[in-house]
Amino acid sequence: MSKSKRMLFRSWRSAALGLAVIGLACVWGGSTCTPEHPVPPFPQQAWPTSLHATRRGKATFYNAENGGFGTLTGIAIEDLWCQDCHANTRADGTPIDSSTYRPDCSDCHITPGDAVAEIICLKCHDRRRIERNRFTDVHRDQGMTCMDCHTTREMCGDGTPYPSMMEPGAMDVTCEGCHADRPDNTSHSVHASRVHCSSCHAQAVVVCYNCHFQQDPGAGRPTTHVGPVMREFTFLARHATTGQVHTATMVPAVWEDSSFVLITPYASHTITAKGRPCDACHYNQTVRKYAETGRITVTRWDADESQLIQPRGVIPVPPDWRQAMQFDFIEYLRNPDLPEDDPGQWGFLKSGADLMQMMYAEPLTVEQMDRLEVQRYRD
Repeated sequence: MSKSKRMLFRSWRSAALGLAVIGLACVWGGSTCTPEHPVPPFPQQAWPTSLHATRRGKATFYNAENGGFGTLTGIAIEDLWCQDCHANTRADGTPIDSSTYRPDCSDCHITPGDAVAEIICLKCHDRRRIERNRFTDVHRDQGMTCMDCHTTREMCGDGTPYPSMMEPGAMDVTCEGCHADRPDNTSHSVHASRVHCSSCHAQAVVVCYNCHFQQDPGAGRPTTHVGPVMREFTFLARHATTGQVHTATMVPAVWEDSSFVLITPYASHTITAKGRPCDACHYNQTVRKYAETGRITVTRWDADESQLIQPRGVIPVPPDWRQAMQFDFIEYLRNPDLPEDDPGQWGFLKSGADLMQMMYAEPLTVEQMDRLEVQRYRD
């Protein structure tokens, strides 16, 4: 081989190697390289900034400066145990000592870089486990697991300390990432980019109602008891980033005699191939009641049956949501310092939320509510 050919070959080999390295970095963990999502550093470097490591999502929603639950408790999240929440064991089964626990790779990985089994994810992501037990999902039916959609960049970080998984850029997964070509039908042509896929294809949202949160000032660790699971409803609100109508959920809690509810976007893993019928949203029972009374009863305590009546169906979050949406709250009647939950020991606390928070979401507009209230859209 001549000298010129050898130099050309070396140049080609270097270029090919460089492209291969960039290509591997760009698909590292399934993530995609874009100006918003550049080539991430190796997991060990990025991990300290990841949400799994920082637990900043909890603080973002809780802190008083964001209008969170901390406004009522008056306790800084650093003085609570919340950000040290963990499963009982590491991924390899080693028991965790709460007094010395710090998040690290061994929470999820038995050996560095191994594939994470879904059972590991579900040890902490409890609501997903409840969804699995209560609902079907078209992706699970195909044998898909968490890491088929969620990327290593999402899980292990990219060097940016995001305040929440809902912050723009924190998550890679989108429906369009796989479903680039939507079927050509009336629902898709009418809703187009204004309505997120989940609004039609998510069966329901799962939430525990409500958290009874008490604090022992001497222990620095709150005692929490959680009421009944509600699973036959979903809120519809506008996503603050995209402006799309999106499924949303509530996080209700009580502190002493004070009541609180958060409304935020939520991606339920209860997806069906076929979307909702039109009348599930348009001119449904909740919409008609709101048009008639200006009120939406989300939860109601039934004194005769001593039980909380749960919401059902699609519930739009209207522009006057603070006044329109009505919540009854319950309290744990048994000694709250006892760790075991007694499902029968819940009673009525009060009607109305003393504090309402909405983050990463906005209520539907007057125009959107008008469209829901027009009967012909139902037909």
